[in-house]
Amino acid sequence: MMQDNFKIVFSLAVLHSYYENNTCTCLEFKPDAASDKLLKRFDLSIRKKRSGFELYTNTKASVSSFLNYVQQATFQDFFDFEIKTNDHAFALFTQLPADWAGQLVYSSASLSNYNENMAELEMGLSDAIKTSTIGTLRIYFNDIIKLSGPEKNAQFNMRFSARATQWQYYIINKSAVPLNDPFITGKTEIIFDGPKNVTIPTGQEALLFSSGSNLIPLSELPKYKFDLVSNTAAASHSPVKKTASKTIFKGLPNPDPRRIGITAIEGIKQLSSPMYIYI
Repeated sequence: MMQDNFKIVFSLAVLHSYYENNTCTCLEFKPDAASDKLLKRFDLSIRKKRSGFELYTNTKASVSSFLNYVQQATFQDFFDFEIKTNDHAFALFTQLPADWAGQLVYSSASLSNYNENMAELEMGLSDAIKTSTIGTLRIYFNDIIKLSGPEKNAQFNMRFSARATQWQYYIINKSAVPLNDPFITGKTEIIFDGPKNVTIPTGQEALLFSSGSNLIPLSELPKYKFDLVSNTAAASHSPVKKTASKTIFKGLPNPDPRRIGITAIEGIKQLSSPMYIYI
């Protein structure tokens, strides 16, 4: 009877603050041609997880002994993976340079926040442009061995932050609703600038409220609740003072990450999230 001796060579967890509980399900990892050949030759297998994957080997030897044997037999000392995404908006809702359109580069050669068997992978950026992938991941055998032990498995973390944008609410008053000192309020310290009279691309007049220099992170599920309020009597438009006010639009939408604009804050290019509200 054949006995299985499966061991975890290493695991990768992908975390992203855009998603609820940081669970990122939009990235896929595929071994490149050379590593795929290596996996087949030495009976290695990939187990996909909801957020990342695990690499297994079927051997009685320790992980370090096994990897040393593979290196001696092939003269290769790393695994390479292509990174793909199933969400075309990934580069929009992820904190990346505003005008960048290259590839992500991850390598265990540069580890950060090293802690026993766990280490954070640092993000690198390449100007290379590819349509089939968004990046590459390289894990060196020596780094796996460094994090491994008799009762612990090497774990690498890949961490992303949600993109923060300037939120812009364009209020188009098609119904001629009376607006007296309108302002946007919410249970947060964020205060919106405005209103400012503007003309939107359709030629319609609108009132623009902007979060200004306050860049707000995008999220898969709405995390902020803002209302459009108008004073019904002479009163300050400050969100702190809500006396004699009327709610015009309750629960303004949170941004769609696929709708991105460009703005400048103190001369620095930033991304904005325009939202058009008809009342």
